[in-house]
Amino acid sequence: MDTIESGLGIVKRIYTETMRSLPDSLFLGSTTFALLTQNYPISILVLGMFEFSLAAWLLCKFGGLLMNNEELLTSDICIPGVPSPYLISAVGNIFPKASFPSIPIFFISASMFYILFSVLNFREELKELGRKTPEWKVRIPLSIIFTSVLLLCFTFWRVLNTCDTVIIALGSLLFGALTGSVIMLLHTYLFGRDSINFLGVPLLADRAATGGKQYICAKQV
Repeated sequence: MDTIESGLGIVKRIYTETMRSLPDSLFLGSTTFALLTQNYPISILVLGMFEFSLAAWLLCKFGGLLMNNEELLTSDICIPGVPSPYLISAVGNIFPKASFPSIPIFFISASMFYILFSVLNFREELKELGRKTPEWKVRIPLSIIFTSVLLLCFTFWRVLNTCDTVIIALGSLLFGALTGSVIMLLHTYLFGRDSINFLGVPLLADRAATGGKQYICAKQV
């Protein structure tokens, strides 16, 4: 019995620290990966994260006009940060602090929907690739499933620990999803589809005669 309780305690602690550090892990991990690899889509995603902060700041200001949008006094567990003797939180310093929106939920929702809609943007390419390689067919369903599970787990953890109310959590999810989707479309328009091609999918080319889509392969010599 003691072994089971000890095991559950370890799982709970891992889950708690993972959820608490998730916003910073996503931001710092993406930034580090972009700097080391010079990966174009990841670099544009990092740019989008700074744009999320601007959107969150504007939303906080707008919310302040409608209600007393002061910073909530919550327990330390609600403050995002990387586990360490000293709390390290890039997201907590970049983003504004207010009762609405919930910055951690807004940030994770915007990032996840940015990535999800980027994958959905290549559904035609994935469909064509899936005709020869079935593994490509499951990319979109798996992206939807994992995005939903991650957002539900993170939001549930925030609400369970009274970091956010249900209304604030749902509102933050909604505005985050909208922000991430709009910024993804903006990046596609400004930088092209290559800027959101996280999967490295070969693009379909327009067929000159019919206007349909096809893959253009290199001519073998």
